[in-house]
Amino acid sequence: MTDRSRGRRLSAVALLPLLGLAVACSEGTASPEASEASEASGAPEASGAPGASGTPGAPEREQASAKPKARSTPLKATALTSAVLTGAEAEAEGFTVTGGDARDGAATRDPGKETSEPSQCVGLRRARSENAPDRGESAMAYSVMYRGEDTSWPRKTVLTSFPTDTARARMTELRGAVGACGRFEVKSSFGPSSVTVETLPAPSLGEEAVRYRMLSRAEVDAGAPVHYAYSLVTVVRVGGVMVSVETGEVLGAIASGQLKGVRPEPGPDERMIAALIEKVSEAERA
Repeated sequence: MTDRSRGRRLSAVALLPLLGLAVACSEGTASPEASEASEASGAPEASGAPGASGTPGAPEREQASAKPKARSTPLKATALTSAVLTGAEAEAEGFTVTGGDARDGAATRDPGKETSEPSQCVGLRRARSENAPDRGESAMAYSVMYRGEDTSWPRKTVLTSFPTDTARARMTELRGAVGACGRFEVKSSFGPSSVTVETLPAPSLGEEAVRYRMLSRAEVDAGAPVHYAYSLVTVVRVGGVMVSVETGEVLGAIASGQLKGVRPEPGPDERMIAALIEKVSEAERA
């Protein structure tokens, strides 16, 4: 991470694991802000959303015209690293890359050791993580970037490779979790938190995609104000590669009425995500 971003984020570092951040319009779900308001008023919370493709009867998402052929073996870390946006490519889309890494094989460490209730919901948190040992990928590469000179709202891109059938199954599980997990509880080695999930319209990229926004709440100390964190996650499958892009930020102990004004929207990231998916598609076709 560069010196310019380090100072900005020191005050939030201790909250990152607890609120589920590793860096760093709703269809059928109650928004996190509405949930906060309903809790305060005693009104019931809206039920969970349908699948990530939107409301029943919505048009089918167009598939990518150049669908990669199914690979006999998953991509290795070197190929995934080449598919991540370079500093120059990210800069062309208005972003500055500050770090990243890659490995062959699945993760061997799990700092947070997160579990959730319901159990399937923790997959929404792990989808954007570079360290999820039970995910079982063949290789992984990730990078962290910021928009221009801004030192808030880091973007983390994580590429994981699997046999194609396994990647399809992982996306089915993820889509099911988005639809079922309107709100869930998390326990980890850093403490408990609760998460509200919104389903957002998925972009027409790759072979299938899902997008959701999470609002995490954690009581850092007993009796202290609740701390919030937002995480906007887009996951796209291209053949056997799953690409997640997360925009996240720890907001701290702000008033719940301020949440709507600071929630992340996908618009600023769309071109960057499209450029990333094009590189991944090229890697899958190679």
